[in-house]
Amino acid sequence: MAVESVLRSTPEVCGEVMPGVERRRRWGTEEKLRVLAQSVAPGSSPSLTCKMHGISSGQLYTWRKQFRLGELTGFAPVSIAPEMPALPAPAPEAAPPASGALIEVELPSGVKLRVPDGVDEISLRRILSALS
Repeated sequence: MAVESVLRSTPEVCGEVMPGVERRRRWGTEEKLRVLAQSVAPGSSPSLTCKMHGISSGQLYTWRKQFRLGELTGFAPVSIAPEMPALPAPAPEAAPPASGALIEVELPSGVKLRVPDGVDEISLRRILSALS
């Protein structure tokens, strides 16, 4: 019974709960991109942009990081690597002449080289200079 007497003695408060601005705003991707573009526009600054949109500088920098990582656009970041020099195509093996005769050359280093009998002089010079 004591609870009922306390409830009767307190004044009744009449009122209506009004929904206010949501404490946590939801920003769409397009809105974030617009704010980011404004923050780097000539004559603007990140702090001015934050004040205009009612966001913290931490929020703006988080969006910048997300943009750099491709999280705001749905695209992954891309970097272009320096072009690598093309490797020469392996030369097709020349079939030895039908006679099957080979010339064997032993270099001073001990390397033995066998070339077909009909190899042209220029090719042989290139091979020997590459091996020496």
